[in-house]
Amino acid sequence: MPRVTVVLVRAALVYLVAGAAVGTLLMGAKAGYQLPALVTRAWPLHAEMLLFGWMVQLALGVAYWILPKHAAAPVRGPVGPVVLAALFLNLGVAAAALGSVVDHAGLATGGRVAELAAVILFAVNAVPRIKRFGRD
Repeated sequence: MPRVTVVLVRAALVYLVAGAAVGTLLMGAKAGYQLPALVTRAWPLHAEMLLFGWMVQLALGVAYWILPKHAAAPVRGPVGPVVLAALFLNLGVAAAALGSVVDHAGLATGGRVAELAAVILFAVNAVPRIKRFGRD
């Protein structure tokens, strides 16, 4: 398994655990436990961690690993765009989540732009690898 895939999948699992922990706190607040006001404003953080941090990152990691290989070296194409995609995705998740929690529209928008850049960078690597079955 490529190193980039391992990093993406492990980071996705970290986001899954962190997002579930935030979700547990949110459910505790709904159940009537007295928690800080910041916890009750963490719904966007919870959604961002689980939707983009876990699901999208896991999908990108598995897609990089499982898409057809090139017939010539490098087998999976240039790894640079995928590494940058992983970096932008994680920075985007952090910025969008923090911007939503502290109600800073510029930070949230910057995070979304970074997430979009991550998807575009990943597509640069993945699209040339998509082919019909049986073709080289």
